[in-house]
Amino acid sequence: MGEDEARWREAVAGVLKGASYEDTLTTLTPDGVRLEAVYPRRSGTAPIPGRRPATPWTIVQRVDHPQAVEANALALEDLEGGAGGLSLVTNHSPYARGFGVAIPFGGDLDRLLDKVQRDAVVLRLDAGAHTLDVARLLGEIPGGTVHYGYDPVGLLAATGALPPAWPSTVSVLASHRQNGTVVTADGRVFHEAGATSGLELACVLSAGLAYLRILEATGIRLEEARHCIGFTLAADQNVFATIAKFRALRLAWQQIEKACDLAPAPIHLHAETAWRMLSRRDPATNILRGGLATAAAGLGGADSITTLPYTSANGLPDGHARRIARNCQHVLLSEANLHRITDPAAGSGGLEAMTESLCEAAWMLLQGIEREHGIVKALQSGWVRAQIDRLRVPPDPIIGASKYVLAEEPAVSVLRPLVESTAQLPAPALPRRRDALDFEATP
Repeated sequence: MGEDEARWREAVAGVLKGASYEDTLTTLTPDGVRLEAVYPRRSGTAPIPGRRPATPWTIVQRVDHPQAVEANALALEDLEGGAGGLSLVTNHSPYARGFGVAIPFGGDLDRLLDKVQRDAVVLRLDAGAHTLDVARLLGEIPGGTVHYGYDPVGLLAATGALPPAWPSTVSVLASHRQNGTVVTADGRVFHEAGATSGLELACVLSAGLAYLRILEATGIRLEEARHCIGFTLAADQNVFATIAKFRALRLAWQQIEKACDLAPAPIHLHAETAWRMLSRRDPATNILRGGLATAAAGLGGADSITTLPYTSANGLPDGHARRIARNCQHVLLSEANLHRITDPAAGSGGLEAMTESLCEAAWMLLQGIEREHGIVKALQSGWVRAQIDRLRVPPDPIIGASKYVLAEEPAVSVLRPLVESTAQLPAPALPRRRDALDFEATP
């Protein structure tokens, strides 16, 4: 303990008046990570390799209107407003939430991408079990970078069933790769089910391992196979925890690469602000949540970010809500310049400690999943669901929903209202819900 810390602790002891320092000023997270009140500085700590230095992340907007022509108009408005990427969310995606564009035939895709400069836009597919069908249609339209986003593990967790012949689908997609990634180890479904940061990371890491094994089994060298895998994490309003989670994923994947005798290389990491944190009541508060989550993801090294519009829990967002979502990112990039420093958390005593502790917690949970013979078996056996239930904690107060509630809710403009499904999915599907849902049901 340094002299400055000793003086600080002496001053704190006087304020606490006999109360326990550990009980009052330290916190233990559900993952077992102890958060201290003060940390020593760390000098000479190297940044964790991630997004290229001083390179802005890509602003990605969801394209999820059910009608291709209307979806195209919204997409063009987003691109004219500075977005650099589009996430094509089809009605088969587990994240469509009752919407999603229908692309059964090539003509629909042509209408959806009409006047979109393919070579200047990053496309992400979010098409669920129909990814290969959309990818084949997309292959007929040349140009640009495409992340196929195929995630059979996530589909198992979201629907209770694996898509048929999914290993061969991975192989076919890999043969049609268009500069981007082929499969995505996606943490959103686990986050929406209530997983802690450590468990979300463990499931994502295990999914990444499963895809690495499948790609290698098809004859692709590990050196090439790892570049076929992308990662997606949910970013929420807990800024420090989100930064640590994104850094911990990159740190843990480095360990996996080393175990495969590969020199660590930066991963492609996409972020989407968390559905779980959105409130239908007083939705303007979601603008603040989205801003905090976006900043945290950017500081944590995300290569691309989707900020959910603030009215998403109320229905299909209109142009105004979409504009606020993308301009939130513009402010953080162009005015706050958050991308200028490589891994700004490097050397921070608190964030370094949180990152390392979270990485250790995720690694222990990953070992538990691997003892279950991998993420697919761990989901099918109910192991993952049991861990979510074991580690679950009540949500913090939700401003506008459970605390400081408005006496009268304002009118909210959406293109179509959202009807959240209450259907019980077959096991091993994980139940997914927003934290504010119970409070919104209270009159």
